[in-house]
Amino acid sequence: MMAKEKGMMARFSVYENSLAYLTGVILLYLAVALLVPLITAYVYAEDLTMFIVPLIICLLIAIPLITFCSPSQALRPVEGIFLVSGAWIIAMFVGAIPYIIAGMGFLDACFESMSGFTTTGATIMTSIESWPASLLLWRSFTQWLGGAGIIMVFVTILPMLGIGGRNLFKNEFPGMDVHNFTFRIQEAAKEFHNIYLLLSGCLVIIILLMGESFYDSLTLMFSTMSTGGFSPHSDSLANFSPGIQWIVILFMFLGATNFYLHYRTLYQREPKAYVESTEFRTFALIAIILTTFTFLALNFHMDGFNLLNEGEETLRYSAFHIMSAFTSTGFAVDDYNAWPVFIQMIILVIMLVGASSGSTAGGLKMSRAVVALKYLYQGMLRQIHPRAVISMKMDGKSVSDDAVAVTIAMVLLFTATLIGATFILLATGVPVTESFSAVAACISNHGPGMGAVGPYGDYAWMNPVAKVTLIFAMWAGRLELITVFVLLTPAFWKEFKRHSHRSKKLNK
Repeated sequence: MMAKEKGMMARFSVYENSLAYLTGVILLYLAVALLVPLITAYVYAEDLTMFIVPLIICLLIAIPLITFCSPSQALRPVEGIFLVSGAWIIAMFVGAIPYIIAGMGFLDACFESMSGFTTTGATIMTSIESWPASLLLWRSFTQWLGGAGIIMVFVTILPMLGIGGRNLFKNEFPGMDVHNFTFRIQEAAKEFHNIYLLLSGCLVIIILLMGESFYDSLTLMFSTMSTGGFSPHSDSLANFSPGIQWIVILFMFLGATNFYLHYRTLYQREPKAYVESTEFRTFALIAIILTTFTFLALNFHMDGFNLLNEGEETLRYSAFHIMSAFTSTGFAVDDYNAWPVFIQMIILVIMLVGASSGSTAGGLKMSRAVVALKYLYQGMLRQIHPRAVISMKMDGKSVSDDAVAVTIAMVLLFTATLIGATFILLATGVPVTESFSAVAACISNHGPGMGAVGPYGDYAWMNPVAKVTLIFAMWAGRLELITVFVLLTPAFWKEFKRHSHRSKKLNK
């Protein structure tokens, strides 16, 4: 009898199910993360149940899954896609619980939570300072976790799952050549962790030294390094000193730079990697040009402008908003709704394009924009030289036809989703400006749009259908669209079910 019971326990303890096991790990990770706002709530004498309840729920589900399940030797592509997509949904629901306990409606709580974990920064909070300080810290912390933390945990534990780990890594960091980076993904994840933590720590220390409180320093760091954009203040970063605003510009830029370049500089001692990168050079050059243009345009439209008295402020506003939009952060130091319309259009366009691949920024990504433009140029050359063999290169290396095809598919899908979601919002009665800019801001994970959803606006006034549509846009945009839309194909579920049945037979 004892031998039989022992055999039963052994069978349960080694039940091979990667999805169940990794779901348990995600929930355990979220449980540990909830300790940060829980401690903050204790310090500020606020309601502890906001974080105790989701923490207990995570542990009650995570512990059995980790105890009785084990990862398989290899993670199939369909499982990787399902895991990546599902993780953000799980995080959204867990992250929404504190908002619900604090008095927010279910849909609004899901909107705020998804906006946090996807580093979007769109908010339904109309009076931010009226919410508990611990909840606002959790709000910013979810952006820091979503920026790199959750994916980094995936990559840390996925080496045991073979090639699936590299597939998952490439899903979150498009444009990065994982094979050239390292074959030991677990060590690579630790190095990315270290870079992210190093930059985060440096930013907190700098802000503290500049006179801000530890609370403001922490929340600002969380939202800056993740290029998320949440602020514990209704006026975003307008009430922070000019020095801090310049520091935030720098760290937004660093957060939106391909982390592979940071890795090469810090670990391989190759600072020239930045200069050698076409994507980085294009990103930096466009940012400088647009900042200069915005500065000159604002000066031209200002009555009685004094270069000595107002030049630094105008330059800072220009650099801040260009970098905030380009990196999809969404911070604000001024209401750009009052700026000239053509500057608003520049902000809208660059938020859609986005910064570097392999970074915490959203949008299409600069590397895809470069490839798409080169593809367009090649198409014109082929009209002139039909028989010519023209190869596309990036950083001195040939870009494969598959990579080009995926890029073009991504651009088309991005455009189609942007148009489709805009029509849905228009059909629900949302004005034209707010409809298009809200979808653009959410699908690019920027947050603020134009008009009523501008830098000092919010999304609370929108109807439920519009909010659900924007939640989908944030989720799909963060997961590079293709990953999400693959889930909507019958072929995916057919393959997923087929593999699930095979796994059940093997476990028997």
